[in-house]
Amino acid sequence: MSEPLFVFHGIEKTFAEVKILRKVDLSLFPGKCILLTGKNGSGKTTLLKIIAGLEKPEKAEIELSGKSRCWKKFMPIIRKEIIYLHQQAFLFSGSVESNVAYGLRFTTLTREQRRESLKKALEWSGLTELAKQQANTLSGGVQQRVAFTRAWILKPKVLLLDEPVSNMDQESREQACLLMQQMKSSGMSIVITSHVPQYFDGLADVQYDLANGQLLQ
Repeated sequence: MSEPLFVFHGIEKTFAEVKILRKVDLSLFPGKCILLTGKNGSGKTTLLKIIAGLEKPEKAEIELSGKSRCWKKFMPIIRKEIIYLHQQAFLFSGSVESNVAYGLRFTTLTREQRRESLKKALEWSGLTELAKQQANTLSGGVQQRVAFTRAWILKPKVLLLDEPVSNMDQESREQACLLMQQMKSSGMSIVITSHVPQYFDGLADVQYDLANGQLLQ
């Protein structure tokens, strides 16, 4: 097996004096998908946000390229290499193509390179014909596909998906799972939370259940 991209050690988090994460360890490998299940309130979303650098843990160590540091020290790298997507697609006002291209403005790509990346991303996700449409007028499933594409175009090492298909019909769900499979095949590490694990049969390499603050395989 290849070396992990990131290894998280001893993640701890408490809310209202209730410890929801108890020394959680998690390794993220390139081209592998982790499925995370658990009851509502078990801490799945909190765990994803800590991994993405969006939520501060009480304790956590991160191992990267053989070096181990506290969560805060590696936070700038985490935020650059790991993208978190909420189960509700948060889109900006404007067209599909402006949403997909949004993050490219913060890269070092030239205008021509950004234009080519946008073209490839729209083709990859089957959104070319919808490029000029207002993103917030589309169905929930298509909006989530726009969010996927906006993340994919930035080529993160890790993509964290919180209940990514919960509001989709079967056709949209199948399209989304196909995109996730393509992301995984390209070497991206994916972590998915879901209450319906059977949706991800054939995609997930390992499944963990988060219960009483701990991950159980």
